[in-house]
Formats: sequence, structure tokens, C-alpha cells
Amino acid sequence: MVITRNKNKAAALALLLCMASTAVQADCLGMKVHAHRGAGNAPENSLSALRNTYFGTWDGVETDLQLLGDGNWVVHHDLLTGRVVDTGAPRTVKQLTADDWRAASMKNRGVPTPETPPFVSDIADLATAFPAKTLNAEIKDVMPSCAPIATLVAQLRGIKHGNWFLTSGVPNNLACARRADPQGYLGLLVFDARNAQAAGANRVSRYIAKNARPPRLDKPWLQRVQQQIGMPVGVHVDARSLDANPNLLADAAGMNMPVFVYAVDGDSALAASLLRAQQRSHRLPSGVILDGNPETFCAMMK
Repeated sequence: MVITRNKNKAAALALLLCMASTAVQADCLGMKVHAHRGAGNAPENSLSALRNTYFGTWDGVETDLQLLGDGNWVVHHDLLTGRVVDTGAPRTVKQLTADDWRAASMKNRGVPTPETPPFVSDIADLATAFPAKTLNAEIKDVMPSCAPIATLVAQLRGIKHGNWFLTSGVPNNLACARRADPQGYLGLLVFDARNAQAAGANRVSRYIAKNARPPRLDKPWLQRVQQQIGMPVGVHVDARSLDANPNLLADAAGMNMPVFVYAVDGDSALAASLLRAQQRSHRLPSGVILDGNPETFCAMMK
């Protein structure tokens, strides 16, 4: 009997739904634990890495989205291809088409693999099988109009259980997402210029990091975020920003705004920052984004 591609897809989804019923979640002092660009021995932001997260003890996965030149949304972090996605010569995602993306391959810590980089439609299909796990997707591009983000929201609405949300470091991106998704949670990523070298170590980034001041995340700033983006909204900050704003957790809690925390300096630095916050305010954030596994991190917190 000939099985069509759609039937194969449906069969695979049914198998995933069956297997997903055994998936477990993290137990980390009430914090949601998301895996940074996926987990396990797999290329970052690959379907394999996301699948490893969904079958692991994380509560969700954080991933990165960019727009191809032909209007298709794909999963990719860096400004240029080359480090993780091999397209021959390094290129921006906007210089590529869907055909280019299908022809590309992924690297796992520099080692070539046969895996191809995913489209947003691929991760939406995967996420559908895991209603208890959250897809946390960051829009990396600065969008000149709201139309592409409306298209993205429409794609993610294919995840019928609705356990997904968008983040971005660009407030206007989130304002566009709010138009397309009036009731969904949105997360504003806060850039701390002291971490400028994380985007690439060079003379300019070192100068920026050396001379930067921490962002001021006080109540008036939180109120402006609410006004610009609309509720429900939260903030996603680096551990150094949390240290520099000791009242952030209490202020945000009083305004019903979740706070997610990550650390450019790694999970140990994140745990140390959260322990300091707990001592100061007897509070912990709503969630964390980890490079490592939940068990190791949560043990550091106890």
C-alpha cells in the first residue's frame, strides 16, 4: 500500500503523542526550567536537540527564529550561517531561500552532521505532541512591519494545545505580536551591554562591555513595558542584570509580570545570582533558561 507524506506525518505524530505521555518535568523550587537552544549531544536549535528536551526533564525549550529572504520562518540563532548551519559560504538568513535552507546541513560543536536545519513548521509539528512542555521562541530579527510576525503567530497557532510564547529584544516586534495574539504571553528580552562580548569578542564589543552600565529595571520601566506591549507580558534578563536590580523580582511580582533569568556566564553563575536574590527578597524568578541539565542546576539551588 502506498502511504502519502501526510499519512506518514500523521503516523509519526501519533507515535510522538503516545511517547510524550511518559515525559516528565523539572521540580526546581517552583521555577520553570527551559533548555537553551535544545539539549543533548545534538546541534543547537536542531529538531534532535528540541526532541531531546521534550523527552527530558525540562519544562520547555528556548529557541531562536529568523526570517528567510522569501518569507519563510526558520530556526537559527547567529547573524551569519557557518558556525551551526553550513550553507557553504557564511551568509545572513535573509540572503537565503527555503530551497537553500533545505540544502543546508548542521554542525554539532563544529562536527558536520547529516541533519538539516528546521523550519518553524517543523518545530510546531514537534511541539504539538507535548502539551505539558513550553515552546519559548525568540524573534531575532528587527521586523520593519507587522506582517511577517502575524504570519509567524498564525504558524504557531497550529500548536493546538497553545503551550508556546514569543520573546524578543525588540519591543516593536512584541507590539506586532500583540496585535496578532491579543491574549498570549510575551517576553521582553533585556540586553545588558556589559555582556556585549557574548555576541562576538572584538575591540568594539570589549569597549562597549568595559564602559557599559547595567540596565535600570525599576517600576516605572516595568510600567512602560506594560503600556508598550500590553499584558500579559514579562521580562527575560541576564543574571548580572538581576544582581544590579535587587527589587526587580518583587516589583514584577507586584505587577503580575513573570521574570525569566539566564546567565551568559553559565549555569553556576545563574544559580549563584538566584541564591543572592533569594537571600535579599525571599523570591525566585518564574523561570530559568539553562545550558545544562535541570538536575544539576536544581541541586545547586538547594
